[in-house]
Amino acid sequence: MAAASSAGSYDFNALGTASGELDRLQLQARRSAELERSLLLQMGLQDGQDVLDLACGPGVISRLIAETHSASRVTAMDLNGDLLAAARQEAAAAGLQRITFVQGDVYAPPLEPGRFDFIYARLLFQHLEDPLRALQAVRALLKPGGKLCIMDIDDAWLTLVPEPKGFRAFTKAAAQAQARQGGNRNIGRELGRLLEAADFSDVEVHVETVSSRQLGMRAFLDITLGFKRLLLAGDELDAAASTLAAADALVDDPQSWAFVGVFLASGCRP
Repeated sequence: MAAASSAGSYDFNALGTASGELDRLQLQARRSAELERSLLLQMGLQDGQDVLDLACGPGVISRLIAETHSASRVTAMDLNGDLLAAARQEAAAAGLQRITFVQGDVYAPPLEPGRFDFIYARLLFQHLEDPLRALQAVRALLKPGGKLCIMDIDDAWLTLVPEPKGFRAFTKAAAQAQARQGGNRNIGRELGRLLEAADFSDVEVHVETVSSRQLGMRAFLDITLGFKRLLLAGDELDAAASTLAAADALVDDPQSWAFVGVFLASGCRP
């Protein structure tokens, strides 16, 4: 059997600089930063811990953790060198010298086993071809009793009100396109089972509902639909054009709402 691709269904370089993907990633992280900070505290993040931000992207959440946990050592790892360069630049501009940046593969992370108290994996597992193997590799990085916290999505929990015509067909087409690249847009419901299969203990899963009223409709649509737009091309994208236009029109409808369920799963190394 062929080895799983490290990039899985997400390849930043393949999207191209004209895609606006770096801006989308930064917006996504900034808009949800305060919510994530609160959730991370609820899930056991404490000052003084050795923390790994896994698949850190442009480093928005790595910086948030370093800013709010001054006694913690923060390591930020990503597969993509360009994203790490952006993360390093932003951290330097913010005067955050305590973040260590590492380029690495989640299936074979170049980090010391048994080192971390807390690992955060944000919107990573939806992209992985072999999430169980990744979990086993990540588990080895934790100290005994250390915790892994995963934040990811499940498109069954994505709702626009009023729902544009063809919206379910669009999300299905995007999910199929991501699956062809090795990803899973319904990974949220799988996380508890996968953590237990990887021999984590004290596994917990809950769903946090995020609405357009919390983020603003424009930001909500950019975050939840932006990557889906990039997954489609040709006839599939043409077929979705009217649906996406109707979704964009919700920005100007003060009575519109949108919701997404964010899955938070955690487990400890025994």
